Amino acid sequence: MLRRASTPLLLSIVSLAPLQAHAQVTAELDALWADVARSVATGDADLYLSTYHPDAIFVSARRGITRTVAEDVEANRAAWNDTRDGRARRSVEFRFTERLNNATSAHEVGIFRYASTESDGTTRVALIHFEAALVKKDGVWLQLLELQTSDATTAEWEAAR
Repeated sequence: MLRRASTPLLLSIVSLAPLQAHAQVTAELDALWADVARSVATGDADLYLSTYHPDAIFVSARRGITRTVAEDVEANRAAWNDTRDGRARRSVEFRFTERLNNATSAHEVGIFRYASTESDGTTRVALIHFEAALVKKDGVWLQLLELQTSDATTAEWEAAR
């Protein structure tokens, strides 16, 4: 009788293991996205780059651009410096519509909201559909690819909560 009672319990524990693993990976990925947001808000280009694999690629299908993430940071160095030095304010927030992952790889799909206020008071907000491919290397999640696909609408942003 003890065996019969323990079998359903064992099956329920075994079936929960993948959900717990997914939740753990998602929490780790959330920490990476928090680092990205913090780097943008503080103008810390080194922190930003630390969230990417050294050979990571940036693609903006909306603007017809492809280059390494390091090249993209250099192309925008003035904006990073303005934020770091307090001459501008920037923020980024992420919402996800699909999160596929296992213990060592992930594909994230969603929308990010990027806001900037320049020293002259000019404010710009962009909502952008994006995809990211990530790998866990030596215990650290790193982005391999950032693909910005198209502009998003406010309705799409709200739906992605």
